[in-house]
Amino acid sequence: MSMRVLPSLILVALALGGCAVQDEDPIHEAEPKSAATYNVQLGMAYLSKGDLAMAREKIERALKQDPSNVDGHRAAALLYDRLGDNDRADKEYQTVLRLKPNDPEALNNYGVYLCRHGRESDGEKQFLKAARDPIYKTPEAAYTNAGLCLRGAKRYEDAGKYFELALRVKPQFRDALFQMADMNFEQKHLPEAQLYVQRFIENVGATAEILWLGVRVERALGNPHIADSYAKRLKTEYPTTEQTRALLASERKPG
Repeated sequence: MSMRVLPSLILVALALGGCAVQDEDPIHEAEPKSAATYNVQLGMAYLSKGDLAMAREKIERALKQDPSNVDGHRAAALLYDRLGDNDRADKEYQTVLRLKPNDPEALNNYGVYLCRHGRESDGEKQFLKAARDPIYKTPEAAYTNAGLCLRGAKRYEDAGKYFELALRVKPQFRDALFQMADMNFEQKHLPEAQLYVQRFIENVGATAEILWLGVRVERALGNPHIADSYAKRLKTEYPTTEQTRALLASERKPG
């Protein structure tokens, strides 16, 4: 299982808003720090469009204009990661942490990067630093990230401990609830998976993802009526989702 980026977690390395891609403003060029900020925004806009060459030009120019621009180094880390330049990406993540020591967002971002590159133990350490920061507002996010990292490494017992830590902090945290349901299903711990599916629906509501998981769990447990109730909800409430398409494909299979 690859490391997922969960939408509710603080994993987006830079949120600079929707900036239009346009030529540099001469006013910004007059002040290096303002120019750097502007070029970082341009670089991120190009990066989001997949124009890596222009993104590189703008981001590297920004760092020449202001080497202490933290957002510029965040952007550079993303850029070099996309370019497959792991050494430079790693260096940029470390620069961010040198400029903003123990910043939870920076720790989370670096942890995700490390986990995606097979350095799970190092990534785990970054997430724990973030989670244990007393002023960090969402430690459940960092704990869930640690769980995802170790689940990807098939360290299921350790992953489960982190998901449970997340749920101790925030019992209704949807990402940790889903991971516990899905991971237990993957391991064929069906009664546990069933409980987490039910807990998710009771506390978060019925999503396409959890309903499709519920169908598969109840089928595996030999509960066709409950499976059918989940299936009916999935078709009715989420008719165009990939989960509904998977459900319909499963119903067409013989046997």
